[in-house]
Amino acid sequence: MADKKKLFLLVSYFNEKEVAEFVTSQLNNLLNDTIHAVIIDNGSFEPEILEKLCNSNLSLTLCKPENNIGYFGAAHYGLNHYLKINNLPDLIIICNTDISFEGISFIKQLDKIYDEKKFDVLGPDIYSTFLKYHQNPYIAKRISRQKMQIYKWVTSSQYLYTIFTLLHLIKTTVVKSNQNKITNEIDTYAIHGSFMIFNKTYFTKGGSINYPSLLFGEEIFVAETALQRGLKVIYEPSLHIEHRQNATTNSFKSKKLVQLMNQSYRYLLKTFFIK
Repeated sequence: MADKKKLFLLVSYFNEKEVAEFVTSQLNNLLNDTIHAVIIDNGSFEPEILEKLCNSNLSLTLCKPENNIGYFGAAHYGLNHYLKINNLPDLIIICNTDISFEGISFIKQLDKIYDEKKFDVLGPDIYSTFLKYHQNPYIAKRISRQKMQIYKWVTSSQYLYTIFTLLHLIKTTVVKSNQNKITNEIDTYAIHGSFMIFNKTYFTKGGSINYPSLLFGEEIFVAETALQRGLKVIYEPSLHIEHRQNATTNSFKSKKLVQLMNQSYRYLLKTFFIK
């Protein structure tokens, strides 16, 4: 079983210290000729932290768009930057930097899955250490147009979204925290955006991460892209991620962020949920 070429895409948005810590603690022992990482500086207080980090390892690349182009926009930019001088790797991983996984054993298991199972997009088991529940499968069945319209309405004002968020947190804390991890591999609609694994086949079959919205809805964009092209999205429980999100600060959005969320739902509705 030959090592598969892997690319980690890490988006830094004024969290360069967290990104540097993630690379130092999680990736440094993994980076080699077959495992590379691109850090996309989408905004930083101390860019020299990222510059010093990337200068210390040939398998690390730093690139910087002219301005903030959003989460998937930055990931797309980083992938294109990498492909200027490299071939498409076997696996492309877009991940947050507030996560952790079991280094070498994780990579070996991922290589085994790549050899043995058919998939275009893969989501691991992701456990939220704050909310105490498993975040994958993120959305098991295709979301309805009616539900998307509700999301658009809820995000039409910060007040409505705050009420919705409170109810959602109660539901996830009371209901989902009592749910056990799904222990078998299953086909699913959408996987959680904190750690998304793309087989190169996702791209060779016409898939894209060129999502035009600045933030939010990336999981649905990938799910709908896969659905349109007949691609296989799976949840794989043998791969485990711990997600150290601060659910309270991440959930309650500013007025500007709620507006961006609403714009994303509008885009998704008119692009994928016409009927």
